[in-house]
Amino acid sequence: MDALDVLNQEHRHIQRVLVVLERAVAKGRDGEFVSASLFLRAANFFLTFVDGSHHAKEMVLFQTMVAHRLPLAPGLLAQVSGEHGTGSEHALAMLCAAEAMLRGGETDPARMLDAADDWLRLYRGHTAVEEAQVFPMARRLLPAGILDRMRTRFARIEASHGSLAEAAEAMERAFTPPTAGRLFPRGPVCSF
Repeated sequence: MDALDVLNQEHRHIQRVLVVLERAVAKGRDGEFVSASLFLRAANFFLTFVDGSHHAKEMVLFQTMVAHRLPLAPGLLAQVSGEHGTGSEHALAMLCAAEAMLRGGETDPARMLDAADDWLRLYRGHTAVEEAQVFPMARRLLPAGILDRMRTRFARIEASHGSLAEAAEAMERAFTPPTAGRLFPRGPVCSF
């Protein structure tokens, strides 16, 4: 697995959290109760693991691409790098709105749902650009040795934040309802 495989795999893990968040937003928009703690945890996941770890790894890739003078479309890296900052702003807005809901200072979840929608919309387009344009170019034009060295740098970044995959799994487990027919553990629960 090289550095680009790591980034693609992390996109899949982030997608799992997005699915949980999308379900919560849809429920909230339908007037159902949604847990503000879910939005708080999602915002913290985005700030810690997506911004702090995944985007840091992408910045290593972007800097490497520039250093090797890859023929990038004008403004492409500036666009995706700028979207990282915008995503942070949306995550902070979601965090603040969720905290206000949890403190009881706010009872209408609209601000929290709007911030989550903004983050979801941004991230979908952002990932599509990276996977359709940035990563394939890097795969074609960067030598395998460079990608291996980047993978080593990625491991150091991850060590300082923890595993994005494990954090996504924990988020998914905490906020995904059990499947039908599996509400209780298998086997006898009570002995009479």
